[in-house]
Amino acid sequence: MGMVAESLGLSARALHKWISERNPDGLCEERRGRPPSVSAKAAWLIRKKYLAHYRQWGPRVLASWVRREGLGTWSPGTISRVIAELKPPLEEKRKPIRYEITAPMAMWSEDGAGFRQHGEKAELLVLQDEASRYKANHRLVSGPASGEDVCDYLEEAFEAHGAPLVLKQDGGLIFHTDALERLLKRWGVEMLTSPPYYPQYNGKKERSIRDIKSYERAMRQHGIESTLAERLDAAIHDLNEVRPRPVLGGRTAREVYDQDRVCLPDRDAFRRTVDRWEVKLKEEAPTRELKGAARRRAVEQALLEYGLMELSGGMSTESAEREGT
Repeated sequence: MGMVAESLGLSARALHKWISERNPDGLCEERRGRPPSVSAKAAWLIRKKYLAHYRQWGPRVLASWVRREGLGTWSPGTISRVIAELKPPLEEKRKPIRYEITAPMAMWSEDGAGFRQHGEKAELLVLQDEASRYKANHRLVSGPASGEDVCDYLEEAFEAHGAPLVLKQDGGLIFHTDALERLLKRWGVEMLTSPPYYPQYNGKKERSIRDIKSYERAMRQHGIESTLAERLDAAIHDLNEVRPRPVLGGRTAREVYDQDRVCLPDRDAFRRTVDRWEVKLKEEAPTRELKGAARRRAVEQALLEYGLMELSGGMSTESAEREGT
């Protein structure tokens, strides 16, 4: 052993360690302090036991079993390699379908975020254009926002910019008031309610809220003397007017909002298209859940039909389910 080690330029101890860690069956334990290999007999028994129990005994259970049987002591990781080729193949997770709104004013999203002001709760309402990420309006209100607050700041934005074709919101009670329905009907805006328990559907808006909160918090941490409202105004100004966005090709939200306008469809024609799709989807819906989501899915389909939405891979959980059937 010593002569072999010397000829290889190794110490006898290093060569002995290397030989002891070799596994004639191609299996070895990688962790220190554990047996270096699984014998061919033990590997055969482990695989047999795994199949005998319909592949329901996992590596941790099998590791306990081999100890009980006195076959050896191996980690679950080593056992996992022994049965690797016998494991059923994992089902490939289907990538969720995602949508992109292709033009400003096709869809706005509405949401709120809580803050503390002088020890009291305050809520920031933010209205964002989905294509450009431009914040069309925002308002800081004391306490939880009311339906009246939502109507007031929405109408203020409509008067300043015009109304979008679609307004997306998360289904809160303040978005289902008679006053809001009248406002949207008067301006010809179609409501789109996000699927419950599916925050990814409003992902751009969630990211914007995080950016606003992060900017406001950074200003406080840097000792900027200002009110909460002033810090929020500064954050939204940065996001709208100053910050180049890689996702927007290096342009600012304002630049995309102003530069990428297209001629939007007639509102009455768009509404009729949504109505047509809703009837069709209700007739074809295989479940109550899909039937209840027909209006949302109809709005999605109408946007696709007019080229105002593109798919990159469900738009909603129901749409994804439908695509998989």
